[in-house]
Amino acid sequence: MSIAAQLMRRAEPAVLRYYQWRGDPLARWMRPRTKTDPYPLYADIRRRGLVRSALGAWMTADHAAAESILRDRRFSSSPAHQRGYRPPAYPAGDPRAELPAADLLTMDPPDHTRIRRLVSGAFTPKAIAGLEPWIRETTGRLLTSADAAAGFDLIDALAFPLPIAVICHLLGVPAQDQASFRAWGHAVAATLEPQTSLAAQNQSRAAELALTSYLRDLVAKRRADPDESLLSALVAIEEDGGRLSSAELVSTALLLLVAGFETTVNLIGNGTVALLGEQGHWERLREDPALVPAAVEELLRYDSPVQATSRTATQDVDLDGTAMPKGTTVIVAIGGANRDPGVFDQPDRLIIDRPNASRHLSFSLGIHHCLGAALARLEGRIAVEELTRRYPGLEMAGPPVRRPLLVLRGFETVPVRAPARSAGAPGQKVKTGLTET
Repeated sequence: MSIAAQLMRRAEPAVLRYYQWRGDPLARWMRPRTKTDPYPLYADIRRRGLVRSALGAWMTADHAAAESILRDRRFSSSPAHQRGYRPPAYPAGDPRAELPAADLLTMDPPDHTRIRRLVSGAFTPKAIAGLEPWIRETTGRLLTSADAAAGFDLIDALAFPLPIAVICHLLGVPAQDQASFRAWGHAVAATLEPQTSLAAQNQSRAAELALTSYLRDLVAKRRADPDESLLSALVAIEEDGGRLSSAELVSTALLLLVAGFETTVNLIGNGTVALLGEQGHWERLREDPALVPAAVEELLRYDSPVQATSRTATQDVDLDGTAMPKGTTVIVAIGGANRDPGVFDQPDRLIIDRPNASRHLSFSLGIHHCLGAALARLEGRIAVEELTRRYPGLEMAGPPVRRPLLVLRGFETVPVRAPARSAGAPGQKVKTGLTET
């Protein structure tokens, strides 16, 4: 659970409504209309610099402040530094009780340094590049099975099944278990949200329990019978006599699923909706696929799959003249920082060849910079290349439906169609970023 989630779940609905009426920035962030379009609120917060909430945290949507906080080792992503923090309690026999108190997202050095160094050995540029043929073939297979002329839901046809297939391929999860993985990952991701219903919290707990048990058994199998999967590589990795324990392997696999699955779903969904909303972008990317990598960076900036993260001061900090005592929590609005007009010209416009789009903070910064950033970029690039190649006339077939989430910003459904006359010829050769297909 994120620091923001820990913080906001203390706020009773009546208290939240009161502070929303008072204009409190963090309380306003929780409104349903903000979930639909958070960018006006981010702009208001950015104009005010670092903003203090009566709910017990600060908030910023300023790029410079966000960058400073994310890089500053005096700020931790661990909720253990938050005042009044209580670790979760699990009943006897619960497999979650065996896991480390923190994962790579919320772990401090030196444990973070050791585990990240071991895990990063499996995410080298060469290893990620080697996945391209398999990911492209999987993308093609998924799109071939979609009825483009009649219309299909992009989320159900591609945005969900592609990243879950990739993460299951990496972890060596059998094909017959992938549907369960998708459902579990979807439910567990809700734990990142500031507030969810009691039913959703219960569903998340059940999914966490089932997924932890499954991964514990899978790690044991890979120790006894290694295969070519990333999980087996993680089991075998050893450096300076250090190895990942079984509990650390389960925790890391769990993080890879949630962080590498839901975020890529949102990148593909948000990106496609954004591209189809701007006349000419789709055709331009089809005609010049060399633009796709830069376009993916702009899509990450324009409507970030992850909208916010949080940090807690581990000591008294002076941040640009603002005194922040030890234990102070800051909500960093990544989505707002990505639209800072002081960094990005015309920030509310989608400009697919924006020269500095890669300055976005969508993969965070500092020691917690996303380990799977290269993989997410690869999946996003292949998805855009294959969609524009196959469907030059792709269009919205109805209004897309947003998921009612704040931190993980994405769509529940994206109905699209491609008239038969606009479909690309199956044997047509089109240049992509690296190859011809």
